[in-house]
Amino acid sequence: MTICGCVSAANLRWQSTMIENHTLKSAPRCGFLTGSERTNALAFGGCESTGHSLRIPCAHSNISRTRKGVSPLQVVCMDFPRPELENTVNFLEAAYLSSSFRTSPRPTKPLKVVIAGAGLAGLSTAKYLADAGHKPVLLEARDVLGGKVAAWKDDDGDWYETGLHIFFGAYPNVQNLFGELGINDRLQWKEHSMIFAMPSKPGEFSRFDFPEVLPAPLNGIWAILKNNEMLTWPEKIKFAIGLLPAMLGGQSYVEAQDGFTVKDWMRKQGIPDRVTDEVFIAMSKALNFINPDELSMQCILIALNRFLQEKHGSKMAFLDGNPPERLCLPIVDHIQSLGGEVRLNSRIQNIELNHDGTVKSFLLTNGNVIEGDAYVFATPAGDYTKQKYLASMEGAVLSGKFCAQAIVQDYELLIAGGQRRLAPASVS
Repeated sequence: MTICGCVSAANLRWQSTMIENHTLKSAPRCGFLTGSERTNALAFGGCESTGHSLRIPCAHSNISRTRKGVSPLQVVCMDFPRPELENTVNFLEAAYLSSSFRTSPRPTKPLKVVIAGAGLAGLSTAKYLADAGHKPVLLEARDVLGGKVAAWKDDDGDWYETGLHIFFGAYPNVQNLFGELGINDRLQWKEHSMIFAMPSKPGEFSRFDFPEVLPAPLNGIWAILKNNEMLTWPEKIKFAIGLLPAMLGGQSYVEAQDGFTVKDWMRKQGIPDRVTDEVFIAMSKALNFINPDELSMQCILIALNRFLQEKHGSKMAFLDGNPPERLCLPIVDHIQSLGGEVRLNSRIQNIELNHDGTVKSFLLTNGNVIEGDAYVFATPAGDYTKQKYLASMEGAVLSGKFCAQAIVQDYELLIAGGQRRLAPASVS
């Protein structure tokens, strides 16, 4: 959908026909429903549907008054169509991995798998184990689901999230998850543009527009070449030269860049810090919630590679509400419908071990003891999925799939291990 910022109400003597015609020509966009020659309008400090500031010279542009004969202001926002993701190689691979859990042989004795952490990784692990016929027990220390996508409601009913959560077209496992849960309609897609605030010019924005008529990577190259506000031509050339080894060297070169932060890598290419601070700080925050002088350049190169390879990879969608309710709860409902459990306010106090060093049980702060056939810690401990895949939400969901896959594949071994531990107890 189109998203507009810095909005304030204004009463202007505009002809309603002018606004209506503008709305019709630029649909789908945010439009105005008008009913009077003196029309309520909006003043946009920056608008993602137009990409530039619309300044209205009115001394009272920040004041909204209801006047006689003037109809109330209504803003109509339309979502952009969902892109065609289903035929991409990465989406098909993710769909196949998902289907492997649903089609795997049903276990004669389902495993009870205890999972600590109800972020997207823990929720995904539990979801796919349940799909495979096992009985996950998901424990969350806090009273809210989501981990890094958690959100809280204040006394006024407003939601506060733990950051900006963007659902890219280049997130095949996340996109599959939405489809599997039947909640694709909860993603609101925006036009294929990346819009950056310009710190050096407060209140102004700069666009990278990806033409729909061009395939990847031409659409991405066009978007970069057409933008002369964030990147000068010398900076574009230096950046392109720096990317050549990544395109020619492939995965081995990308992995070798793990020792460089984003800022260090940019300096190595002779690109000024201004570009890092104005362009790549946004990517760094979106991918791993950290600054460019802390994030590995490997993560940026993986993202750029995916964006350039897939036509809709950099297309963005936003959730139509808070993540705990609109994304996490459907996963919980799915898990519980298949016999799994999800418990909030279940903080682990101690991990009890068997004589062989394996986990025997989790002791919770409320005094409950939770035993299982296998145990998983779905908590932050380094992002090993960044070697081939995007970090953030995609990495969390994929980590959950890999974990569930390993447990399903080791089913016989886990059952046998449990029986061996039970045997001495039965003899005594």
